[in-house]
Amino acid sequence: MKNLVFESERLIAIIGFTVMDEKLRLQDLDLLFKEEVAREPGCQHLLRCFSCGACTAACPVSAIGPEFSPSLIIRQILYGMRRKLLASPALWHCARCARCSFQCPQDVRFLDIIQGLRQIAIRENLISAARADLLAKGEGLIQELRRRMINRILAETEEKAEPQEILSILIKKIDNL
Repeated sequence: MKNLVFESERLIAIIGFTVMDEKLRLQDLDLLFKEEVAREPGCQHLLRCFSCGACTAACPVSAIGPEFSPSLIIRQILYGMRRKLLASPALWHCARCARCSFQCPQDVRFLDIIQGLRQIAIRENLISAARADLLAKGEGLIQELRRRMINRILAETEEKAEPQEILSILIKKIDNL
């Protein structure tokens, strides 16, 4: 049983912009992981996913970093890739904008699923509660910076300032956040 792999030797799932091409060994998989995740609050719709990729296509984080893919994360859950997924920084890359949830034709509610995965990771001490709190505070600062940037752009009398310039000015004032 030590060297069992899926019959094809490779699992290839083309999902949005992300390709998962790796050997999976049965002994490394937790075949009950999907049921555990589905028991988390709001995650009961997980098994509705039929891999259309609408979530990844709508995701602004995937657009700038194809290593983050909501549909790939769903696949990893369904395949039982517990250890790899719960230890992945991808759980914390989600901007929690909910575009994925709004676009999903199956009402899978990926935003709830990412929250459920984060809670499992915290419970299993794969990330400390203190570090998760720091990440949440960081997300709050990013949202505040975004709000200030939008207000600054809308307040400009001329449309010549580039977003990078405005962002640079706001970052210099970050102590006031």
